[in-house]
Amino acid sequence: MVQIPIKRTIDRLAVGMLLGNLDRQMKAFLSPAVPVLIPFFALALGANIDLKTVWRAGLLGIGLGIFVVVVTGIVLFFTDRLTGGNGTAGLAAASTAGNAAAVPAIVAAANPAYKTAAASATVLVATSVVVTAILVPIITAWWYRRAQARGPEPAPAAAVQP
Repeated sequence: MVQIPIKRTIDRLAVGMLLGNLDRQMKAFLSPAVPVLIPFFALALGANIDLKTVWRAGLLGIGLGIFVVVVTGIVLFFTDRLTGGNGTAGLAAASTAGNAAAVPAIVAAANPAYKTAAASATVLVATSVVVTAILVPIITAWWYRRAQARGPEPAPAAAVQP
């Protein structure tokens, strides 16, 4: 069963996406707040990460986190490039979200056949959350500095002007 905090998060994200895409003035109003809020999200995520979980999962959990960053990073990087970005947004999205650690328990609740695997899977996913929470900001910042040093990307031919 979906937890209420996850549903509330998704609801607010969906409303924000709609507002930003339907109303350019609202997008312009809210966009400057994103860089200000990111440190607070990072603090909240970091405060809830238990490093003992990483230790218990060992190399398998760390490997899972690295795998997620590499595989999803490559796919999302090129997707961002294909859609007109410089790859930074794709790299920034290449992480295991903190809520993902609850997924094995949710699956086990839905199908008891997975109950025995849920505990181990939760530890692995939680470790992946920690590893990607550390690696993704480092890789994203590195790529952003590199992209900025290259200069601005040329605008697409059919750019929409507000």
